[in-house]
Amino acid sequence: MNASLAVLGWTDLAATIVLAGGLFFAALIVAPSESGRRWRWRAVAALAVVLPAEFCVTALRMYEVSGLHGRVLVLDLLRTRWGLLWMGRSAGVALLAAGGSMPAGPLAALAAAWLVLRSFQGHAGAHGMVPALVDWLHLLAAAAWLGSLVQLALLPRPVPVAIAARVRVLATVALALLVPAGAYAAFLHVPHLHLFTESPYGKPLIAKLVLAAVLMALGAVNHFGHVPAMRRREPEAETSLIRAVRFEVLVGTLVLALTALLGVLPMPHGHAP
Repeated sequence: MNASLAVLGWTDLAATIVLAGGLFFAALIVAPSESGRRWRWRAVAALAVVLPAEFCVTALRMYEVSGLHGRVLVLDLLRTRWGLLWMGRSAGVALLAAGGSMPAGPLAALAAAWLVLRSFQGHAGAHGMVPALVDWLHLLAAAAWLGSLVQLALLPRPVPVAIAARVRVLATVALALLVPAGAYAAFLHVPHLHLFTESPYGKPLIAKLVLAAVLMALGAVNHFGHVPAMRRREPEAETSLIRAVRFEVLVGTLVLALTALLGVLPMPHGHAP
C-alpha cells in the first residue's frame, strides 16, 4: 500500500510542480511556448487521474482500519481534515484549468494559494500552522524553480539572454527560500542526529539532501557560468545552459520521488540516546 501511495504522491507532486511552476513562469518570466502549454495541460490531466486515485487508496486504508464501507465510508473520509483539503485541491485544479483566459498574474496568485492546501495535507500540516506555512514556502520555491526550468528547457531556440537572466534571478530567490525552509523541515521531522542514520525516514532524507546539494551545484554552474557566458555571446553557452537545465530537471525529478517516499513513511519520534 505504501508503494502505491508513494508512486501516486510522486505523480501528484511532479504534476503540481509543473502546473504551478508553469504559471509562475508565465507571470514572472515570459509567456510559455506551445510545448510549455502542452506540459501544463498534461499536468492537469495527471492530477485529474491521480487525485481520485489517492482518494480511493486512502478510502481503502480507512476501510481496513474502521470496517466502514460504501456511502458511509466516502462521506466520513470527505469530512476528515484530509478529505476537506482533498476537495479543495481538486476544486483548485478545476479552477486553474478553467482560468486560461485570466491574466498571468492573478492565475499565478491562485496557484500559489492552491499550494497551501497540499502543505496542510502532508506531514507538515500534522505539526501545526507554522510548519505547514514553512512547508508551503518550500513548495512555492520548489515550484518556481523546477517549474521554470521545465519551461525554459521547452522554449524554442535561440533562448534570449534576457529570459535566461530572469530565470537566474527567480532561481536565486527560490533558493533563498528553499534552503532555510528545507533545513527547518528536516530537523522538524528528524529531531535528533542519530535518527538520520537509524530510522527508515532518515535514510531517504539523507539521499534527498545529497541530491538537493547536487541540484544547487548545477544551479550555481548556470548562475555563475552559463548565463554570464551567454551575455558574452560565447558560441556554446546556450547549448551548455540547456543541457545543464535538462539535467537539473532530471535530478529534481529524483528529489521529488524521494519527497513522495518520505510522505508515506512514519516520522521518527525517538529521543537522543
